[in-house]
Amino acid sequence: MLPVKQKPAMLKGIGVDLISRARVRQFISRHGEYVRKRFLNVSERRSFSRLSLRDFAELFTAKEAFFKACGESWMGLEGFQGMRMKRGPGDHFEMEWRPARNRKTVYRGEGHFFRSGDLMGAQAMIWR
Repeated sequence: MLPVKQKPAMLKGIGVDLISRARVRQFISRHGEYVRKRFLNVSERRSFSRLSLRDFAELFTAKEAFFKACGESWMGLEGFQGMRMKRGPGDHFEMEWRPARNRKTVYRGEGHFFRSGDLMGAQAMIWR
């Protein structure tokens, strides 16, 4: 019997986001609890009872990079709340998002965080 050939994965999208720690610090100090309510889903709010600068910067850049990789039109902040991120070893993460306006579509992808001086960022890839 011949081995079953698997269809190779194809890259659907790639996204990158970058933010300065100084800007995140200023944003969190100015908007405090508003940031938690608008950008984080319920599970993330429980996990991050006190949101550190690094935690927020990583979540925000991962969600922005993932959104860009999806290629969807702007979905409002509720789209960020609908994204689920799972941390992996090191700087790796996996994400999943089901847009509210199209419940049949599910985006799944992975990415990595990177840092350089004052900058923090994430790159995300979505595969078909």
